[in-house]
Amino acid sequence: MKHCRSFAVELKRQLVEELLSGMSTPAQLIRRHEKSSGLLYHWKEQYAKGRFNNDPSK
Repeated sequence: MKHCRSFAVELKRQLVEELLSGMSTPAQLIRRHEKSSGLLYHWKEQYAKGRFNNDPSK
């Protein structure tokens, strides 16, 4: 059975905010943090829906 990795909300929020601010391009973030583009854009969607605001355990 495959185990899904989980990442801290703080990391997700940091990467998305860096992307939205224009400080880094998606390619720079992907290379620097060794994450996939799909994951980054998934986090961006979650951020837009407010899913990183309340529960630091998710």
